[in-house]
Amino acid sequence: MNIDNIKRVCVVGWGKSGFSLCNLLSTLKKEVRLTELKERKCFYPSLIDKLTGNGVSFEFGGHSENFLKGCQLIILSPGVDPLSSPIVKIANSLNIPYVGEVEFAYWLTKAKFVAITGTNGKTTTTFLTYRVLRENKKRVFLGGNIGIPVSSFILDTKKGDLIVLEISSFQLETILEFKPFVSALLNIEPNHLDRYPTFGDYFRAKMNIFKNQQQNDFAVLNKNIEMLSDIEKNLKSKIIYFSSEFENQNFSCIYRIATIFGLGKADCLHVFNNFKGIPHRLQIVRVINGVSFVNDSKSTNPSSTIWAFNNIKGDIILIAGGKDKGVDYKSIIPHISKVKKVNLFGQAAPKIEKALAGHIKTQIFPSLDDVVYASFKESSPKDTVLFSPMCSSFDMFKNYMERGRKFIEVVKSL
Repeated sequence: MNIDNIKRVCVVGWGKSGFSLCNLLSTLKKEVRLTELKERKCFYPSLIDKLTGNGVSFEFGGHSENFLKGCQLIILSPGVDPLSSPIVKIANSLNIPYVGEVEFAYWLTKAKFVAITGTNGKTTTTFLTYRVLRENKKRVFLGGNIGIPVSSFILDTKKGDLIVLEISSFQLETILEFKPFVSALLNIEPNHLDRYPTFGDYFRAKMNIFKNQQQNDFAVLNKNIEMLSDIEKNLKSKIIYFSSEFENQNFSCIYRIATIFGLGKADCLHVFNNFKGIPHRLQIVRVINGVSFVNDSKSTNPSSTIWAFNNIKGDIILIAGGKDKGVDYKSIIPHISKVKKVNLFGQAAPKIEKALAGHIKTQIFPSLDDVVYASFKESSPKDTVLFSPMCSSFDMFKNYMERGRKFIEVVKSL
């Protein structure tokens, strides 16, 4: 896409990527507009003032047709559903094309992308892939759904650089030309069914990671995925398989990616052996009287919580709840042999309680503070109090990071 002919751009959604995009577009000398559903009072005035000083125009409290008129491109935040959002209907009525932040950033670089997706495990895999490549290559960047907008560093990249990207189904919905040199699929389980009408819709969004790849690109696939044959038949890229049956899924995938760049297991093991974990993903917060408190706030679906069960020794008191995403909470039942009790909070608590009824003891609490205090009182030495919500955070928190920080704060107050 030739962006030289694009003079006026509207960014939809004020978050990390929205702020970063406004800075990037201002640097590119574009006329920038930003429209946001939430009211102005929800955001830091200093950041708004900074962008206003750079010539950015704002619309808060809704999206209007008049604000979009005259724009030649719309860039959507990942939270905007292109299938149902009113802003997309307005864009279509005005014949304004729309893309996501990752797609737009892709237009601005000649660097190669290593893109990693999956229902679970993608943050850890992305981070460790970045570390392995960074220790053995000169210039490697990290970004995407891991919390670093690609637009924040894209102008610093050049031909020969690598960008390791965690990419979600939401980000994959709005790609046009995005073509990773390496695309990896870790796994795929039902998720985000509050956004996608069916699992098939979610699956198709994930498959966009491969759609523009050609014969000189690579698809790294978990050969234990049930729908593997459906994926393989549509690929043009070279396929490299990894297995999660006999070794750690994350490590197995990273080994295969490393081989593409001429690296071996020794290069990976050096990084793995020094890895201390990622915040909000099986993060040990504190041990009190022999009870371990683990922050797994990044777990936003049942299969991710099952993965946590399998990586914890000893008995577990599970803290779960948040905003329901339409998933089946009964799927954890075959995996709860180590779970003593499930303590619940948030909007989805009654639905989870109903799904688990008759299989394990559950209790609902009014707040995260209450549920943590109760879990501590009920625990015994060698137990793990596992905060693995199985839900999104948006009923009470801005994101899983804020939710995880709140859990840490409560645990540290015990």
